Amino acid sequence: MFGSLAKVASGAVSLLLLAATTSVSAAKKDNIDTDVTQLRAFTLEMPYIDEGFHMRNYDFGGDAIVNTMERIRLTPDLPSRMGSLWSTSTLPTDYWKVDFDFRIGGKGGYLYGDGMGFFVTQGRAQPGPVFGNQDYINGLGVFFDTYPNGKHDFAVPFVMGMVGDGKTPYDGAHDGDANRLGMCEAYFRNLKQNSKASITYLKGQFVNVQLKLQPKEKWINCFTITNVTLPENSYLGFTALTGDISDNHDIVSVRVETMRPEALKNFNSLPNIPLPALKQAAADSSYFGVVFKLILAAGACGGLFVAYKKFTANNARRF
Repeated sequence: MFGSLAKVASGAVSLLLLAATTSVSAAKKDNIDTDVTQLRAFTLEMPYIDEGFHMRNYDFGGDAIVNTMERIRLTPDLPSRMGSLWSTSTLPTDYWKVDFDFRIGGKGGYLYGDGMGFFVTQGRAQPGPVFGNQDYINGLGVFFDTYPNGKHDFAVPFVMGMVGDGKTPYDGAHDGDANRLGMCEAYFRNLKQNSKASITYLKGQFVNVQLKLQPKEKWINCFTITNVTLPENSYLGFTALTGDISDNHDIVSVRVETMRPEALKNFNSLPNIPLPALKQAAADSSYFGVVFKLILAAGACGGLFVAYKKFTANNARRF
């Protein structure tokens, strides 16, 4: 009887621990998958155009060229070029996350430029001096700057962010010193493979920019701007500009996602933490109770097994 009881207790411990791990992992995945929605209206991937040779979700302009097998080249490595790529739909108001693959580089060894801009603004498709976009932006600008217009205590290339109010110009003469709300040095030029950027916005809370310069490298938490509320009805745009010196500026793919309003309520008190970490923390806390109860049950079975071992040891000493 006690031999059978020991086997049952031991087996119960293993089964309960396995059930805890499996159920929690599945629950986390299901919870995250149902909370997040990919926005197909912003998806951009090869071959970029449909059967009728139209680009459904974006307009491209200026010197931008679509290569259906490789990329959308905003500017070639030639002087005095300007190109753009703008969504035809506006982004969600409360939360969005934009992931995109890009590549910047050219023949220039020491002098090259000028750079590429990522925009979420009310205005769209208006060429100008801010990395190929109009000045006095109303919304977010994240700039991949490859040419220093002034002297700085940081290296070039770098990535910087600003939030424009529609009335303040970009400080182009000093590479945005007067506008800069966050930045990081990042050598993304002339790399062997495409680089990745992930930009996340939570209304009233933060904009977070992360980079993965090469596939085998880790993600870089570039910067976070807090207490940000962007204008409603804002479009997503990518632009690039060359002057006397030049570079190729390429967009390879774009993916945009949003999240259910109910899920966003869990994040309002933690604006400084990138959303992927918050999402994982929320999932952990949601299912901790399940794990705790299963572990308690496993512990009870384990205690029963220990008690049985002591009982059999005492009986053996008697005889």
